[in-house]
Amino acid sequence: MSSRTLTGLLLIAGPIVLLAGIIPVFASLGDVDWGDASKLIPAAGENAGLLKAAIPVATLGMLIVAAGFAGLNHSMSGGASAHYMRVGLLFYIIGATVVVGESALNIGLAEAASDGNQAVAEALYAASGAIGSAGEATRFLGFALIGVSIFTQKNLHVALGALMVVIGLFGVGVAVSDYDSAIMGIGYIGGAILTLATGILVIRTKD
Repeated sequence: MSSRTLTGLLLIAGPIVLLAGIIPVFASLGDVDWGDASKLIPAAGENAGLLKAAIPVATLGMLIVAAGFAGLNHSMSGGASAHYMRVGLLFYIIGATVVVGESALNIGLAEAASDGNQAVAEALYAASGAIGSAGEATRFLGFALIGVSIFTQKNLHVALGALMVVIGLFGVGVAVSDYDSAIMGIGYIGGAILTLATGILVIRTKD
């Protein structure tokens, strides 16, 4: 298997795994206002088992995507837009690392809520929100810069790069201004679809 094929497969598999984890989380919490601790914490406690299974799956998917972007960075290392790609990858990895911490806090929150430890759950809720906002803003900024790289190098479709920039900046804006909003899901789903499309194009594009 060539490195290009492996990169493409990682960029295809990562979003699928990510959504396989995210969708059950949103489905289990229903219409709960994520910005309201008094509503989210009880809902998380009631669905603790599912959340403790789904959150690691989503986190794994995000890390697979990071590995795919690392492979894409290697293939673009000699191009004119390599600098955008390197910086974008750096931001994406830093953001993903922070989001891993948020995931751990959310698992702890669900477990504490399930056990009736309200004070602990509230502390974890506050910490996860602050960390998650910063982590996702950084990760989406990296995603946008990777889009700039794809757009300027033109090895893949320029429209793909442009859409990545749009979704990336959208994700940054929502993560900073209203991270608990349901519209954050647009960034997650849009990013996953565009990453999957990137993987397909990487495999189909000749060296």
